[in-house]
Amino acid sequence: LEPNATSPNVIGGYSGNYLAADIAGATISGGGRNGYTNSIFADYSAIGGGIGNTIQPSAYYSTIGGGNQNTIQLNAPNSTIGGGYGNTIQPNAFFSTIGGGYINTIQTSAYDSAIGGGSGNTIQTSADDSTIGGGVNNTIQPNASYSTIGGGILNTIQTSATYSTIGGGYINTIQTNASYSTIGGGYINTIQTNAYDSTIGGGSGNKIQTSANDSTIGGGVQNTIQPNAYESVIGGGNQNMIQTGANDSTI
Repeated sequence: LEPNATSPNVIGGYSGNYLAADIAGATISGGGRNGYTNSIFADYSAIGGGIGNTIQPSAYYSTIGGGNQNTIQLNAPNSTIGGGYGNTIQPNAFFSTIGGGYINTIQTSAYDSAIGGGSGNTIQTSADDSTIGGGVNNTIQPNASYSTIGGGILNTIQTSATYSTIGGGYINTIQTNASYSTIGGGYINTIQTNAYDSTIGGGSGNKIQTSANDSTIGGGVQNTIQPNAYESVIGGGNQNMIQTGANDSTI
């Protein structure tokens, strides 16, 4: 127990667990071992247990529940890592949360963002207010704010594709500036650059190509809406195509 004029600090667990000088109201409940101490450098923050967990300076009011080698970095106040291994909330990603899992990262200035769990998921720089529910190696790229990936594997929402959603599936991509677009699931479906407000429900190998905005493919296999065929629809089927510039068309 470390009394001070503001609020006492409490250190439990391994004798090497560390609270920085001149902080107040911080708590390490337990855990830690030789070479893997738990450390806090920010006021009113807490580590519940585990080993090698760190809350860095100015990340005040933050919490790491436990786990192994999780880090909340500089100036990321009011952030939380529940547990897991090797998870990181980077500088200025304040009010962000990683529930658990393995080597998930919320990068610099991606504030108000959340990763539920899974492995190798990343919300990149300045993609604020974004969410990855889980899965493996899913990515929301820089400035793709207010976007969501529910789960799946290797799904990507690219740079500045704001307010976009991938529900799940495998290797689905919403490309740069295709804002307000949705891929429900399936396999290797793509909404290309500037095809904003577009939707692919599912299926495999379906593409809404560049600037074919406000278009929809319901499902099926290898269906394509080509560039500038905006406001077009393919309901499903196999290898159907609406060609370049054939806007307002339906199959």
